[in-house]
Amino acid sequence: MSKLRGNLFGGFTGKLGLSYGRYVHGVNLGAIMPTKRDAAKSSAQQKDLMERFAALGTLASGLLSAIRLGLKVAAKTIGPLVSEFDAFVKINKDAVTAEGGTVEIDYTSLKLAKGNLPQVGFGQANLEEPLTVKVDFAPNSDVPGADASDNVYLVVYEPASKQSVTSAPAQRSAGVIEVNLPTTWSGIEVQIYGFAVGNGNANKGVISNSAHIGTGIVG
Repeated sequence: MSKLRGNLFGGFTGKLGLSYGRYVHGVNLGAIMPTKRDAAKSSAQQKDLMERFAALGTLASGLLSAIRLGLKVAAKTIGPLVSEFDAFVKINKDAVTAEGGTVEIDYTSLKLAKGNLPQVGFGQANLEEPLTVKVDFAPNSDVPGADASDNVYLVVYEPASKQSVTSAPAQRSAGVIEVNLPTTWSGIEVQIYGFAVGNGNANKGVISNSAHIGTGIVG
């Protein structure tokens, strides 16, 4: 279904006939819908490649709220019309492999954020409280380029449902951050990440690299 913006000849998003429209950094892009490949005629190598990029697309969709924060700047450095979704796929292509129809994801090497802001020092994740992930961190506020008011985020990804939750920001000076999780995640293993976004006068909008904090079973 297409959503028209402006007059009949203005920009649109979604499917319109054989075309597809989307907005990237405020610019409307249109493209012809890709022709479906006959999987039966694809080689084993082609099938593995399709599986690999399908998995990357699924990850990007599930982590979209986080990567819109963490890869906002990195996407623009790749190209002026590169979305955070596309940047995630490009940056993380080596974290996903596929062979013989089996897809493997190295969650420890996934990058949800990329930039030059000094990182905080994340400690181990605490999942003792039901449906909550809590993490203490070293603020590193005295590192050049950091500011005590920088925003720190936790991201929790649940592979079974392929969904994620991004926390509300905590200030770098707080030294601790937590996020509440859906009740349906109780007893399920999750992957936990964190990163920071500059919020000081001199580093506003500068982003740190993300860190894989660890895994844990939701209480």
